[in-house]
Amino acid sequence: MPPNTPRPRRTQEERSLETKGRLLRATLDLLIERGYARLTVADIARRAGVSNGARVHHFPTKEELVVAANKQAYEDAVAIGTLRSRNAGRSKNPIRDCFDDLISLYFGEFFLGSLDSVVAARTDKRLAKHLHPIIARYHAEIRAAWTTALREAGYARHAAEEIYDVVLGTVRGMALSSVRMLRPKVNKPLVDRVERMLRETIPHDR
Repeated sequence: MPPNTPRPRRTQEERSLETKGRLLRATLDLLIERGYARLTVADIARRAGVSNGARVHHFPTKEELVVAANKQAYEDAVAIGTLRSRNAGRSKNPIRDCFDDLISLYFGEFFLGSLDSVVAARTDKRLAKHLHPIIARYHAEIRAAWTTALREAGYARHAAEEIYDVVLGTVRGMALSSVRMLRPKVNKPLVDRVERMLRETIPHDR
């Protein structure tokens, strides 16, 4: 484009999508920083740099913002995890690949915000009604993706499912422990031991 040529004006849909994205990003950031109880729609709008009227137009309530932010984050995690799992079927160490993918989620930036939302949903039935299916869908889809990858790598179905369950339980436990204190020096040897145990004890036809 020549330097003096004016940029084409964005469409209303493009502006709307940008506003939604800024609101969801701000919601996620503030969930991580402050937790669900201290999260306010006014602070979200301020952090996103949008008017309260624009916020109300897209997301009338705090609950809708939190649900939408979690939905976007979990959909992104499914897309990334599915892509990684497709490459793992040809990997020399698919178990480690599975570990790495789940670690990237549970030790990623949004886990604490999501965890705080889940805790809030324990007593907020309306929040739970919308949030729980999002998380359940993530777990179902990512479990299917990784058990398929492990089967393609040479493990029987029951073995692939067992491996995934052990990896998930290990990573989830480490992540919950890290809420109190991050322990990378403890976590890495633990991952190494569990990975070695799985490779040595579960039959593999390759």
